Amino acid sequence: MFLSGTHSELASQIEAIGTPVSIWERAKNGKFNFVSGNTLFQQIVDSEVSSLIGHDVNAVIPRYIVKDVKEALITCVKDQKSIENEIVIERHGRPRWWRFNYSPLVSRNGEVVRVLSTSIEITEKKELEKSLETSMKRFEAVINSAYDGIITIDNDQNIKMFNQAAGEMFDIAHQDAVGMPLVNLLPGRFRHKHNDYVAGFNESPVMSRPMHTRASVMGLRQDGTEFPLEVTISKIRVGQTTEMTAVLRDISERARLIEELRAAAATDPLTGINNRRSFEKQLEAESARCIRFDHTMAIVMFDLDKFKRVNDQFGHTYGDTVLLSVVKQVQSQIRDVDVFARWGGDEFVVLLPETGLDGALKWAEKTRSLVEQQQKNENHAGLTLSMGVTISSGEKDYAQLLATVDQLLFSAKAEGRNRIKHE
Repeated sequence: MFLSGTHSELASQIEAIGTPVSIWERAKNGKFNFVSGNTLFQQIVDSEVSSLIGHDVNAVIPRYIVKDVKEALITCVKDQKSIENEIVIERHGRPRWWRFNYSPLVSRNGEVVRVLSTSIEITEKKELEKSLETSMKRFEAVINSAYDGIITIDNDQNIKMFNQAAGEMFDIAHQDAVGMPLVNLLPGRFRHKHNDYVAGFNESPVMSRPMHTRASVMGLRQDGTEFPLEVTISKIRVGQTTEMTAVLRDISERARLIEELRAAAATDPLTGINNRRSFEKQLEAESARCIRFDHTMAIVMFDLDKFKRVNDQFGHTYGDTVLLSVVKQVQSQIRDVDVFARWGGDEFVVLLPETGLDGALKWAEKTRSLVEQQQKNENHAGLTLSMGVTISSGEKDYAQLLATVDQLLFSAKAEGRNRIKHE
């Protein structure tokens, strides 16, 4: 019915449809031109329909949603099937949600010549979904709070209420906990000040207070082990007395994960040594120490000669094994104060604090010779190290220092590999 015809010819038909309607025609240049639309379609474009006839979709549809509409039109024509998408449109400061349906209009020869788009406002549905989601979150928060420890104390700071989660947290039975002084749940080093904290809160006009502002809140289990806690404390007036309730959460797992993430952020996942980011941070700190204490540090950067052949011939898994072998051999020469890091690929870097040029060259030669011999023993003859060595008293910017040693490494490789270049 809408395969052909101008806006004036189609207007009476689409005006009878009780939802926003638009008809689009694909031009030979691939663009989609607006053929017709009913008055309700003006809710979408916020313009008179008659002024938009013949214009490209970019000029008809609001800029912030035109990409979604164009992609839908293209997909509808390409796949020759109806599709839907949901789009939010701002009108007078209020978001309105619409579901757009795009239907291909196919000619007798099977070619999609036009696309019919209808729109249904779903704002009320979306608002109801959002309201339901908010209610569900509140409900879940209440349920989840039951998994936190809850402890109530009286004016004398003795425990009056102690829920099951708190019992599991501190490994204390409910009957043993009720009547116990609250400080019994704290490590000894925190007890002498805790009563003052509680008394101060009791006299404060503040009715609730998160305890995260304190340096640390630690709990004490019955077996003597300590664990980190997140605590929120509140108070209520019960007649002439004040009762205080604390909601406690064991954050041991969180603390462990944070520590693992901190380690992961500083560690190369394959080799287990420092990564580039960690090395740069430690190099910057060591540069500052060099200036402060007037000492020298050395940087050694090296990579594996002809390592690409190993990967090409035996595969990357085997190449990883070779990398780990070399790392282990270099680690045998590393002091506790040295910093060994993977710079990227088969390139590594070592920071040698309080080391001059002679010491750095001796270390580099010893390491180069060791790796060469051990790689021969492991049937990797030809797998050697090219190394660049430089020193600094902290006067150079650490980025400049790294650029220098990298250039020295490049020179070592350019001059034949398996050698050491220094300034």
